[in-house]
Amino acid sequence: MMTAPPTIVLIHGLFGFRKLLWLEYFRGVRQLYESMGLRTLAPSLPWAGSIDQRARALARQLATESGPLHLLAHSMGGLDARRWITLQGGANKTASLTTLSTPHHGSPAADLVCRGFSPIRLFAGVGDLTTSKLQTFNAETPNHPDIIYRSYCAARPVADHPWIVRRHGRYIQQIEGDNDAQVSVKSATWGKHIATLPCDHFELIGRNFWFNPLHSRSKFDPMPIYQDIGNWILQQ
Repeated sequence: MMTAPPTIVLIHGLFGFRKLLWLEYFRGVRQLYESMGLRTLAPSLPWAGSIDQRARALARQLATESGPLHLLAHSMGGLDARRWITLQGGANKTASLTTLSTPHHGSPAADLVCRGFSPIRLFAGVGDLTTSKLQTFNAETPNHPDIIYRSYCAARPVADHPWIVRRHGRYIQQIEGDNDAQVSVKSATWGKHIATLPCDHFELIGRNFWFNPLHSRSKFDPMPIYQDIGNWILQQ
């Protein structure tokens, strides 16, 4: 009797998408996992919605799945997954949650934006990522004892952050230390900490926003990390 392949669910972050024209949020990851024999799902969540809105969308799209599911989430997607697991019935079909630079304890970058005059602060998802909102979220959303929680963090020196978000990285560095220009290592650590990766927030999903012709930085390839995660899932 053949055993069904493990199912991995790729959960995108804030302002993300499942697929935009030919672009996939997790660049090259679905193809990698399918080549490894993993069944891969990629739900589409409200791109700027609140954690609750996004978790409800996740619940609807996974309603017919029987599990066990292995969730792999980037950034805010990890919070959506945690809410779905703990508060919206996802625990009975989830085996593991692996998060990539998820702001489990909030982000000072969101604090900074929400205190200012940027129109970005008007999006519900941004307000949900402040450090005060995440204190409440964590109190209401404990880990489920039967699920494996794993986390990867990311950090680059501020001088190696893309200039479009360097202000955020500099501010986070002052408040919480090493970070990837959006989330600190401290905030991204949740459950079993697997590794801190030498990259920025966007390199984790295969996007390079380094546009400085006068200064180079080391390259980062995220695919070996995704392969490691896939191999771990295959061993469960």
